[in-house]
Amino acid sequence: MNIYEIEKSIKNHKTRSSETYNDVINLTIPFYMLYKNIMEGITSIQNDSYHINNSELDVLASLILSGNKYTLSPTKLHERLLFTSGAITKVLKKLEEKEYIIRVDNLHDKRSKLVQITPLGKEICQAALKDVILYEEKCFNTLTQKEKNTLQNLLLKTLKNF
Repeated sequence: MNIYEIEKSIKNHKTRSSETYNDVINLTIPFYMLYKNIMEGITSIQNDSYHINNSELDVLASLILSGNKYTLSPTKLHERLLFTSGAITKVLKKLEEKEYIIRVDNLHDKRSKLVQITPLGKEICQAALKDVILYEEKCFNTLTQKEKNTLQNLLLKTLKNF
């Protein structure tokens, strides 16, 4: 759906549903379309170029950001990323099969293993993040710096409601 179809859809909705129409739809429809397009592009980059998904990239990035020899416990990962313990186990298994992470002994707790990113995992993560950021920049390149600042401020202001 292009911008003209979105505008037409909003106008049609306003005409057909005048009793339930609310001006907020002028914001939400373009917002959701933008979000959908950005996420589809990011997912495509991750899948096509790096054969990873959002969850896997999130785990790799969290390990890089951990600073502690790029190592965290599975519990810390699932707390940071708000994954369930079952979901984090599934993601870690996939990453381990791809050799992007390894399990290392936990010197403080012999009952558990820690998760550590491998050099290959670090390389893939950094390349994928670079491409994602370049794509995101492209998504907003029609805006001036002042417009980007205004959009950021408006989004942050809106998020304060939550």
